[in-house]
Amino acid sequence: MTSPTAATATPNTSAPQQRPDQGEPLSTNAIQLTENRAVYTVAEVSHLLSLSRGNTYAMVRTGEIPSKKIGNRWVIPKDRFHAWLNDAPTASTDDLDREEGSTCG
Repeated sequence: MTSPTAATATPNTSAPQQRPDQGEPLSTNAIQLTENRAVYTVAEVSHLLSLSRGNTYAMVRTGEIPSKKIGNRWVIPKDRFHAWLNDAPTASTDDLDREEGSTCG
């Protein structure tokens, strides 16, 4: 006989959802959720820039990507991120030639 105060556990049949900052590829649902927030996570920015999460964290820590640390978590304000990205210099053909030349050595 069970006690009237005992809670009945209901099995969770749905798969647990990964947060975008836990290294999983961003799903359409995760991308849609970002539309309602003022900030991106580091994982979201790394996905947007096609960079590794480690390189993105390095750029955040050095201040190259505009960010804020809230508690133990880095966040990237969307408006500052897009302004930074829009102001980034455009690669020239000289830049591309230098990159190709440095890999053929």
